[in-house]
Amino acid sequence: MQGTETSMTAEASPLPSAPGRREEDGMRVFTWSTGRPALHARYRLEWRFRARPEQDVMQGEFK
Repeated sequence: MQGTETSMTAEASPLPSAPGRREEDGMRVFTWSTGRPALHARYRLEWRFRARPEQDVMQGEFK
């Protein structure tokens, strides 16, 4: 996972702190927060998903 911060007056830049990741009940949980957001700041979080092996897809399990 990665993210960017933008505002009305600035170009996109990386988030000021890295997102956190943990395992919980067999699932990955991502968290991110900021204590003092700039006025009119916008945050964008992006995920890149990898294809699952065909054998997993054929079992019909979705989460």
